[in-house]
Amino acid sequence: MAPLAVFPEVRGSGCDGTERADLLRSADVTRAKTDEGLITLEWLLIVAAIAGIAATSALTVQRVLDAASEVPVDPLVRVLDADIASAAIAAEAQAVFDVYQLDPDQPPYTDADFEPLCQNDLPVQFSDVVEQAVWVMPADPNATPLDLADDKPALCQVTPRRGLGE
Repeated sequence: MAPLAVFPEVRGSGCDGTERADLLRSADVTRAKTDEGLITLEWLLIVAAIAGIAATSALTVQRVLDAASEVPVDPLVRVLDADIASAAIAAEAQAVFDVYQLDPDQPPYTDADFEPLCQNDLPVQFSDVVEQAVWVMPADPNATPLDLADDKPALCQVTPRRGLGE
């Protein structure tokens, strides 16, 4: 209960006890409303703290999962990447070869277009795992694409370094 000094009009106004009780009741109601606001604020802070802890936990779990799912660089995987790159060069050469067979007006297939990609670029790009890459012509190298019996213009063969994956 609030002291009477808070309500000066009650002290000397000559009012009866009923009015004084009403004023005191209204002071209690005001104080209760103020307390309700504080209680609501406290709960809001508690909920915000719990949400912050949950968000931090989720980030921590995500970071742990990301770290666990990273695959270390394996030399054998790099050799497979080199093989895939060599197959892509051979497939591009095959496409040029096929287009020239269907339409002789297109630029002809030549080893000079693809041999440097295989023999020079692959060993540099995969220097940690590739010893050498060789452009191999499976048919007569002096024949034109229309003279070749088989459909393969050439292959890019990759030789991995010794001792990988040991």
